[in-house]
Amino acid sequence: MAVYGEDIYAEIVAEQCNLTLTKPDNHWLSIILEEFTKRKISYGQLKDVVHQEPLFIKCSDFKSFKAGVFDKVTDIKGFDSLDPEMTVFTSEVVEWELEVRCFVLNGKIKTFSSYWRNDVYDTNPLAGIEQQELFAFFNRFMERYAETLPKAIVLDFGIITGKGWALIEANPAWCSGLYACDAEIALEVIVESCIKNN
Repeated sequence: MAVYGEDIYAEIVAEQCNLTLTKPDNHWLSIILEEFTKRKISYGQLKDVVHQEPLFIKCSDFKSFKAGVFDKVTDIKGFDSLDPEMTVFTSEVVEWELEVRCFVLNGKIKTFSSYWRNDVYDTNPLAGIEQQELFAFFNRFMERYAETLPKAIVLDFGIITGKGWALIEANPAWCSGLYACDAEIALEVIVESCIKNN
């Protein structure tokens, strides 16, 4: 049994079905070494975000606002209605040349798809060298961080201009879009991300 859908919806249905939905710890991205993120990432409460330059800001859990680059934290749409104690990630602004989604099970990429290239939506297959570099980077990353993740997870990786391959973020498999991933294989990962409670 499994549930798949938007995060809040999925968690409500999972509770009714007596399922535990696995996901990384809320602060997980902030513990990853800059060797793998290629950018400085901080974790804390929205009320404590102070910056002089544009900053990328995203929710650490439910998507209460759309992630993006903000000149001022108060530029977030609906800022006045947000809980100031909600937790967020902030990072320096970088330019992504390529972004790739990977459905991962037991430390292995089961299916993957590009979804963004040079500022446009793009699910075309990776070039051969890109695929080789992705898998090599993934393997180095998992050697260090596999034990910090659920066995079924979605990891996004990409290429930052001037810096190379980097981890973008981790997402729960049960609420991640497929893009051009193999749907049947992705479903295997989604099922394993939902644990039936005794």
